[in-house]
Amino acid sequence: MHLPESVALRARTIYPMTGEGPARGWDALAAPLRAVDNGVILLHGGRVESVEQWPTHLPAGMEVRDLGEVTLVPGVVNAHCHLQLSWTAGRACMGQGFAAWLRSLIALLRAQDPAEERAAAIDGACAALAEYGVRHVGDYAGQDILAVDAAAARHGVGVTHLCEWFGAKTPFIDSRRPWPPRCRRAAATVPGLGRRCAPAGHALYSTDEDVLRDAHAFCKALDKPFAIHLAESEEEMRLLELGEGPLRDIYSGSVLPESWRAPHLRPVAWARSLGLLDSGTLAVHCVHVDAAEAALLAHTRTAVCLCPRSNANLAVGAAPVEMLAHAGVLLCLGTDGLSSNSDLDVCREAVALRRRWGLPAEALIRMLTVNGAAALHLGEGVGRLCHGSAAGVAVLPDELLP
Repeated sequence: MHLPESVALRARTIYPMTGEGPARGWDALAAPLRAVDNGVILLHGGRVESVEQWPTHLPAGMEVRDLGEVTLVPGVVNAHCHLQLSWTAGRACMGQGFAAWLRSLIALLRAQDPAEERAAAIDGACAALAEYGVRHVGDYAGQDILAVDAAAARHGVGVTHLCEWFGAKTPFIDSRRPWPPRCRRAAATVPGLGRRCAPAGHALYSTDEDVLRDAHAFCKALDKPFAIHLAESEEEMRLLELGEGPLRDIYSGSVLPESWRAPHLRPVAWARSLGLLDSGTLAVHCVHVDAAEAALLAHTRTAVCLCPRSNANLAVGAAPVEMLAHAGVLLCLGTDGLSSNSDLDVCREAVALRRRWGLPAEALIRMLTVNGAAALHLGEGVGRLCHGSAAGVAVLPDELLP
């Protein structure tokens, strides 16, 4: 939602989320939220002054914008996205499993659109994020990191660039870790860009374990989020446990080095053995986890980003949301990206979870706001409408009303 510099926003209900911390465990997720009925948000200079009940005293000359019978929450967090793949929207193979989608995506990447067209698609995606009320996005970064950074700034969307390490024919070798070379070059050209970046792993099967350890250690030392795709598909399970299957066929000789050997472990167990699971880690997807693994993720305080519509589109299954919530895992939401989703509206991820699991609205609002902010290490100024926080707000869909 585009907002003027100084304005009072009136709405039927406002959930400011002030005083709310990250919610782990079912009781914390589902606890009642403080609502301001017939509320007004006073904004000045792009920052929140206060959230009050209407009518209230307004500074002289402040514009009043009545949004009507809507419910407002702080600008939401899309904790996992692939904005650089926005140009592939509608082109990849959906509904036929992870391997079929991956083969189609690889074919697209080998004959990818020109840089100008990719940049235009990224700009459109960032404009859409702003319209959806997204305050901040955790974006997997690669060759188009500069285009993503510029587009996000133009549309007022905060971004954490999760700089992805991925395999190559000279597998995983780079003496100047933890930054992938493309992101390193980009960060050197734009002052301050490095502060918005964090090295990330693609997956346990596509990033060397030493690189993963280095990236994780770097993030931990600087209090940055360390992200990795984890337990997303049956194909991943088969490759890591048995050393065979479609992913081995697809990646042998290009991503997987000849010396690669399966750990014969499930993904969560292998990630734990590598020391990758702790309060600084954001594990994305976690579709294929059992009760013991959910308990381990909670014990290590690893955050999990759920992408339910992407998972459904790729026919990889559905994450055990209730199990993860009851175990005490910090849960947040992401859209994955336009290569595997129809849009970047993270509130629709929450709607999808409510339709499937009947989750309480309070839990979903927390996942969209304070939990997403915590998972990306964003601090108190994101996910809450408190004094001095950024002015972004989102209109809550009716299906998410408590």
